[in-house]
Amino acid sequence: MGVYAAGPEWFSDYVKANPGCEREFLCAVGDGETLADALAEARSEVAKFFQTRVKSKSLISTSSEQLGASAASGTFNEWTNKTVSEETSELISGLEIKKQEEIGSHTYVLMTLDRKKTAKLLKDKIDELDNVNAKAFELNSRFTFPKILKNLTLIEAYGERYSLVSDAPLILKIKKDLVLGKINKLKPLKMAMQTKGRKLPTKLSHTLIDTLSPLKIVIVAKKNLPKYTLRSELQTEEEYFNVEGFKKLNVTLRLELLNSDNTVMGKMSALSEQVARNAEQAIEKAAPEIKESFQETMDQLTTIKMED
Repeated sequence: MGVYAAGPEWFSDYVKANPGCEREFLCAVGDGETLADALAEARSEVAKFFQTRVKSKSLISTSSEQLGASAASGTFNEWTNKTVSEETSELISGLEIKKQEEIGSHTYVLMTLDRKKTAKLLKDKIDELDNVNAKAFELNSRFTFPKILKNLTLIEAYGERYSLVSDAPLILKIKKDLVLGKINKLKPLKMAMQTKGRKLPTKLSHTLIDTLSPLKIVIVAKKNLPKYTLRSELQTEEEYFNVEGFKKLNVTLRLELLNSDNTVMGKMSALSEQVARNAEQAIEKAAPEIKESFQETMDQLTTIKMED
């Protein structure tokens, strides 16, 4: 807060002046030359409360000790070993002005955030993610594990903030240990790759294989009669681009997962816009972006229960 002449008594000792603070409400004061400045400072104080008082940064760690020391495990780490810094703007949207006073040309405010309402908001978010995880887990598909782990990362972040406003326990249907246990027990799953239309360039084909390997999916020839086939379709669409020697191309990769009865289990697509000299160069440049999109949405490849 800024340094000015002494503010009102309730401003300097707002906890004593407002018995609800610390019990029913999170309270924060702010001051400034205008009401907007004072409100911004109070909101900032509440935001800092959530950002700095969480027990630890939310982190889902799938280390080699958890998944087994293998190259596949190392790649899987890249998907999930990310620190979540959850924005608190929605949490502090329920802040209300409890007191406001002007002294001279200076404004002082006390703002409160209802603990119960905030706890409910967080609990609703956690329950929604947990229900999504439970539904995905029932599919028995290794394609859903990255999304489940990502949701668990968010649940952990919300849970840390929830613990700051509520003492009620959180009970999850799907826990991290359960998912990691399933990952540890994964056995190699044979799968064929099939192209629809143009053949996939080598780099893009290898990109898909590398992305699948952490899930212990092994690409084999169709003659080996695998249970599943991943069918791909690659398209490039040129757009107008007024730069001599270069083209603007949309590179789209569509994927379908089929079982042994040729039933489509699920499908997804990834689009990457590239500026390149030709289609081949555009596809080459698009590979990393397509891989990232695939990692984010691969759960879409399974909408029907799988059998390993």
